[in-house]
Amino acid sequence: MVLACSLGGAQTSILPGVKERHCSEIRGNADNTTLVCLVWDRRPEHFSEPRQIQIYRKGEQPQTIETGESIQEWHFWRNGKQLAVHFGAQGPSGNFVLYDTASGKQVERISGISEPSGLPQWAKSQSQLRDESVPEGPTYKQERTDWIAKVLDRLNSIHPGMTRKDLDRVLTTEGGLSTRLQRTYVFLDCQYIKVDVRFKAAAGTPNSFGESPEDVIESVSKPYLEFGHSD
Repeated sequence: MVLACSLGGAQTSILPGVKERHCSEIRGNADNTTLVCLVWDRRPEHFSEPRQIQIYRKGEQPQTIETGESIQEWHFWRNGKQLAVHFGAQGPSGNFVLYDTASGKQVERISGISEPSGLPQWAKSQSQLRDESVPEGPTYKQERTDWIAKVLDRLNSIHPGMTRKDLDRVLTTEGGLSTRLQRTYVFLDCQYIKVDVRFKAAAGTPNSFGESPEDVIESVSKPYLEFGHSD
């Protein structure tokens, strides 16, 4: 869980005693007993190519990890008891080190792997683990094809002349830039599936940022895939 991106001026509220801009990113384990800081120290090169991580545990001195090369990805492992860090070359040929969060010591290290499938589970990124969890095979392929056809049928039921409130049975809003007259909506059952909708303000209402459930749909884009946005 990302707790903060520290870009202010005095001290962080998350890590008392640690100055703002010391960390470009702070993450905590599930119960926030361990906090990990990607060190920045206001140096541009450390922001774009960080090389140092610090581990903070309540009542203990922070542990500092110096990688010597640019950090590509990092994540907690074993419920926050360990920290996996990928640095150096991108992809599986880089360096992967597993650290104990209590001591900061190395537990395991690998490098120079030719294929992503050759990485141990702890070294794989969250996207890799997610991809591997998706079942494969002819039966699953047909199920996914049928599901997508069902989604397209539901999205095709949205058309100009309907009102904003009519979208609630199929779509919901997401964060990001929008106005009363144009907004991105995501499919209720899969928020990677999106459409852009243009509206005409409902009769008798001012054309302002405030939305009305009676606003009329003027156009709906074709569905597209995109990762989510936050406010």
